[in-house]
Amino acid sequence: MNGPTHQFAGAIAALAITQSDAEDKASMLHHPAAAMPLGAFLGRLPDIIEPSLGNPNHRQFFHSIVTLSLLGTGVYKAYQWDPQNNLDKMLRGLLLLGGAAYLSHLALDALTAKSLPFIGKL
Repeated sequence: MNGPTHQFAGAIAALAITQSDAEDKASMLHHPAAAMPLGAFLGRLPDIIEPSLGNPNHRQFFHSIVTLSLLGTGVYKAYQWDPQNNLDKMLRGLLLLGGAAYLSHLALDALTAKSLPFIGKL
């Protein structure tokens, strides 16, 4: 997948969070005007951390099934979190939006011929 595809998927994943999350747990990051650009940027984060630099085998730990599993668990825990103040709501929103965008990148990469390594190199 290319960068614009990952940006689009990240923006849509973030938008989905804004539409499905509980209003009493939401922050200003849950507004689509904030969430979509954040999701678009963070949808590219795996390739920022592990750039391909022309290497089709660049997928390592941050593009792995282990990372997908750990991040998915973390997003689920963040979703369950009941924040008690505005700062906690902002942090929870960032974790949900960023996590969903990152997961969208890994999900798209998993659908390619190269797929995802189980663990990769650290």
